[in-house]
Amino acid sequence: MSLFDHFRKEEHPFVERALEMLLLTEQRQTMRLTDFLDPRQLFIFQSLTSQVTDVCVEGRGGYPGAERVRVLLYPAYCQPEDADFRLTLAEIRGDRRFVQLSHRDVLGALLHIGLKREKFGDILIDEAGCQVVVASEVFPYVQQQLTQIHRIPVELVGVGWEQLRIPVKRRAEKSFTVSSPRLDAVIGEVYRLSRAKAQLPIRAGKAKVNWKVVDDPAYHVAAGDVVSLSGFGRFDVYETTPTARSGRFRITIGQYI
Repeated sequence: MSLFDHFRKEEHPFVERALEMLLLTEQRQTMRLTDFLDPRQLFIFQSLTSQVTDVCVEGRGGYPGAERVRVLLYPAYCQPEDADFRLTLAEIRGDRRFVQLSHRDVLGALLHIGLKREKFGDILIDEAGCQVVVASEVFPYVQQQLTQIHRIPVELVGVGWEQLRIPVKRRAEKSFTVSSPRLDAVIGEVYRLSRAKAQLPIRAGKAKVNWKVVDDPAYHVAAGDVVSLSGFGRFDVYETTPTARSGRFRITIGQYI
């Protein structure tokens, strides 16, 4: 069995790049730093360490539990420091009397100035405002270009990590029953779509389970899965339990709000 048989076809280019970086780290005995990766990509790097010797993989996104992280590859004898990950904590400041920024607002504004998604990490929004973890090498560019969001003037300011505010992830819990824990059935219930309408974006590759694209509507979700649908949001699967009498499944999810 080929190494690539463990990954989806669309993941093969990333697997090739990841393996190349690991091999170069092993051969040259030097540190190498990636852009921001999602949890699935971090998993790929970690699973490929078996292909090299004495190479460590460590991801940091600015705080424990960060979703998007920069990955540092380094020889086992090295001891990385915080500065090696080149992370900058930036705060977006503006007049918040007129608009409450959402995650989508900030994401759209950063992409609009030409910044690639791989160059910034988690967007942290709470009652006090918004912070973004940015790759240090692009921070001056972002600071210069990001001057407004929703026509509201804003300023990007670098702040110390002691000012980091980690918002509590809020989820709305919901329970329902379905005939099967199929992906299309569950997504349809969560987002109030018919199964036929739920199948269309799934087959188009817009659904992910645990940050991995799943284009099979019949895929069975399980407790612990994180499911997302482009344009709709995401949710955590808490429970998938068959009911005793009807043969249906009771699904409990936590939908991000």
